[in-house]
Amino acid sequence: MNEIEKVVYAAIRKVKPALTETELTPSTRFDLFNISSIEMAMIVFEISDHFDIEIEPYLLMTVATIGEACQHLQGMLASRHTNQESLSDA
Repeated sequence: MNEIEKVVYAAIRKVKPALTETELTPSTRFDLFNISSIEMAMIVFEISDHFDIEIEPYLLMTVATIGEACQHLQGMLASRHTNQESLSDA
């Protein structure tokens, strides 16, 4: 399990404590656990705070699984890293 997955799992469990004992995997579907749009927004804010990035709340609402969310986050973090390198080279 990578850091992004750990952060996403922790955010889900913080917002939805009933899932504390539930096994979460990249293939876990958000709709299986009746995560509301408000809860999803709270999950997004938890992840945003952890990585110090801005995530549009609708982004994770458009993905079906935890793995898809992690892929989006990985792309955002890689893009941020690339942008920071470009700024430091200037």
